[in-house]
Amino acid sequence: MKAAVLFRDRLRRLVLIEPNPFYLLQQAGRSSAFDEAMSLRNCIKENGATDDWRAAAAVFADYWIGAGSWASMPDDRQAKFAEALKPNFHEWDAVMNETVPLSEWAATLPRDTTVISAADTVRSIREIVDLMRRTCPHWDFEELAEGGHMALLTRPELVNPTIARALS
Repeated sequence: MKAAVLFRDRLRRLVLIEPNPFYLLQQAGRSSAFDEAMSLRNCIKENGATDDWRAAAAVFADYWIGAGSWASMPDDRQAKFAEALKPNFHEWDAVMNETVPLSEWAATLPRDTTVISAADTVRSIREIVDLMRRTCPHWDFEELAEGGHMALLTRPELVNPTIARALS
């Protein structure tokens, strides 16, 4: 979203997939959903600071993919997942510490913005998308029947055609 604002003169359309500007939940007084996201953030920050990426990845996987996801992964996949999670340590700053109100995003981002979410996503994302629907009614909203937050990676056959439609 920030990059789209910075380069707005270079784009006409924007697709947001399972958007996660969690700070919007706090601004809107949706404390339960914000606390849920903050708990995940704290886990990543605390475990990442001590280089315990496997512990962080276990919580991350179970939150985004579903309970028991981490335990069901083979050891080699767990190792790759934990390694891939490391950049997430810094990404939390952007999604938790921003202060731009949603109304400003609505006015600044392209009018032709599409928000894609999954019906079976986590509460925090459902509530962010709800806030966006209420504040940005001129945007398009596409809901996938399934796939959760990780649908982009796990269900590309559902996500890719939706992205193609939004950008055509």
